[in-house]
Amino acid sequence: VPLLTMGLMSRETASESIKLLYSSPVRSSQIVFGKYLATVVFGLVLMFIPIAATVCGGILVPNFDWPAVLVALLGVYLLICTYSAIGLFISSLTNYQVVAAVCTLAILAVLRFVGSIGQEYDFVRDLTYWLCIDGRTGDLLNGALRSEDVIYFLVVIGLFLGFSILRLIFRRKALNRVVRLSAYFGLLVVALTIGYISSRPAM
Repeated sequence: VPLLTMGLMSRETASESIKLLYSSPVRSSQIVFGKYLATVVFGLVLMFIPIAATVCGGILVPNFDWPAVLVALLGVYLLICTYSAIGLFISSLTNYQVVAAVCTLAILAVLRFVGSIGQEYDFVRDLTYWLCIDGRTGDLLNGALRSEDVIYFLVVIGLFLGFSILRLIFRRKALNRVVRLSAYFGLLVVALTIGYISSRPAM
C-alpha cells in the first residue's frame, strides 16, 4: 500500500499539475476524497482474490463459518483503507515518491510500537495503547467483531484524511505557522478524545 500511495499527491506536486487542480472548481476536500476513493476501490479489487477463495470455500466446505470469515475480510480491508489514508497524507508532504513511501513505512512502524510508550502513566498508557495499530486486526482475523477496533480504523482514517485536507488548504492559503499547527493539533486532540472514550470498558 505505501508503494501504491507514494505518488498520489507527490506526483501532482512534482509535475506542478497540482496547480490545475487548484484552479479548477473543486475544494481541497474533494481532491483528497477523490484520491482516497481511487485507492480504496483499487484495494477492493485486490480483495477479490480472498473473496473468491471465500466463495469457493463456502460452496465446497460443509458448515462453512461465513460470519467469521467475512469479519476477517473486513479486518483486512479496513487495514488497507487505513494504510491508504496514511500514505495519502505522507504523499502530500513531499515532492518525492520514494521519500513518501519510506516515510509511510516509518509512520506505520511508529504506530506499531507506540503502545510501549508511557507504560508507567495510566492516562498516557491508555492513549498509546489505543494508538497502537499492532494486533488491531488480530481479533477481526479470528472472527471477533469489536466496536473498539472498527472505531479505531475509522478514526485513524478520518484523522489522516483530515490532515491531508488541511495540508492542501494551507498550500492554497498563506497562513502563519501557529494557525497551521493549531489546526493539526486540534484535529489530533479530537481523534485521541474519541479513541480514549471508545476504548473505555464501560463504553
